[in-house]
Amino acid sequence: MHVLIVDDDESSCQLLAKILKRTGAQVEWTTESQAGFARALQFHYDLIVLDVQMPGLLGTDFALHLRQRHLDVPIILISAFADNGLRKLAARLGISLLSKPFTPDALLAATSQVLNHVV
Repeated sequence: MHVLIVDDDESSCQLLAKILKRTGAQVEWTTESQAGFARALQFHYDLIVLDVQMPGLLGTDFALHLRQRHLDVPIILISAFADNGLRKLAARLGISLLSKPFTPDALLAATSQVLNHVV
């Protein structure tokens, strides 16, 4: 499994990568949303994990732009501010939303769900 993590917090990227690597995933990460978007367009990923609140390009806009380009890669949005509006937007885009703080098991469960298309 090839995973891209895009989060403006380097510590979060490192922690998410560590958790996902335990499953045998090949993980890349970046703290730059625009660089992450360019990677998502250039390379194939089996999963993209996006923080919602990032400078440059919000995670929701990142996901929307991917969907507009008909890239149906599974996406998990992560947010400390998962309100009803964000939940509705994630559902409309067909992506999973994980509310911070979450446990490693919750991340792995969300990963399993989106990879099995059960959002």
